[in-house]
Amino acid sequence: MDNPTIFVERPLTEKERLITIWLLQHGNPEALTFLSDVERATVVRGCPCGCPSIDFAIAGVLSKDGGIKVLSDYYWINDDDHTNGIFVYSISGQLAGLEVYSCDGECSMVGIPDPIDLIPMSRPLA
Repeated sequence: MDNPTIFVERPLTEKERLITIWLLQHGNPEALTFLSDVERATVVRGCPCGCPSIDFAIAGVLSKDGGIKVLSDYYWINDDDHTNGIFVYSISGQLAGLEVYSCDGECSMVGIPDPIDLIPMSRPLA
């Protein structure tokens, strides 16, 4: 049985806010245009698996339906040598969410990383 999406209405935590800002500052050139949205963002959905992936509303407005556009895409290797990924994205021109996931499927609980550990997805594993 699939877990339902977890609907919430809350401000971003300090860690969520800081990693989103960092990702936008270190993403593709368009990512910088979304920086002002972070201060107006609230969390409206969380992932049912317990990972820290979240969807945003900006000033109370949800993004319209459409394909996602990745604005900044990174990975890191945790202390147990598992590869995890994180990206921030927009939908229909609006900042829409933060996705955090296990790349190798071996890490059961992925957290929000420290930016110092992040490696651009465009750089392959050594």
